[in-house]
Amino acid sequence: MNPSSRRLRRSVLPVRDSRDTVGTATVIAPGFALTALHVIIMGNPRALTVGYHPRLPVSGVRTLALTEYTGVHEHARRSQQRAQRMVWNDTDHALATVDLALLELRGLHNPPLRPRPTPVHTGEHLVVAGYPGGHWSINKGPVTGTDDADFALRMLLGPGASGAPAIDHSNQLAGIVTLDHELATICIGPRLLATFLHQLHAVPS
Repeated sequence: MNPSSRRLRRSVLPVRDSRDTVGTATVIAPGFALTALHVIIMGNPRALTVGYHPRLPVSGVRTLALTEYTGVHEHARRSQQRAQRMVWNDTDHALATVDLALLELRGLHNPPLRPRPTPVHTGEHLVVAGYPGGHWSINKGPVTGTDDADFALRMLLGPGASGAPAIDHSNQLAGIVTLDHELATICIGPRLLATFLHQLHAVPS
């Protein structure tokens, strides 16, 4: 494993239920990690753990209502509608807000990734690190489109990558994977991430 991959593995952790890896989480601050909300909804929060050794139990889950995305409400609504349309394959679940969840993890002191403050642009190349299929992987691909809510990357990852970080050349967190769709991976972009984390006081201002 090269040094950069080794460093990333301390900040990007598997989310597991009692049997399998069900998603990926990104350390954002001491005691907090970020993932996709549908990883929590489709699993059992009481059985979820994050990390390797030790595997930390999820002690709390925080989300934001759409109305709390102050200043970016239309972007939040667009992201929610896209995820609702693409993620869910049955009518037993519903995603009523943006596909983001902040996990509380007592004892988590791994190095955090710093959120990127600027927009993502078409043609920019980003790295996605995560656990598709339960296995650590790092993939790189170009941004193929963005609407200031979400952006698309030319890569296909598979189950277990939900919640994985998209990382720019400065090792900043540019997005969070919400879904794979056809030939693209869709990520929630910097504007919604910044609002989510600010409203939940998850990172120092």
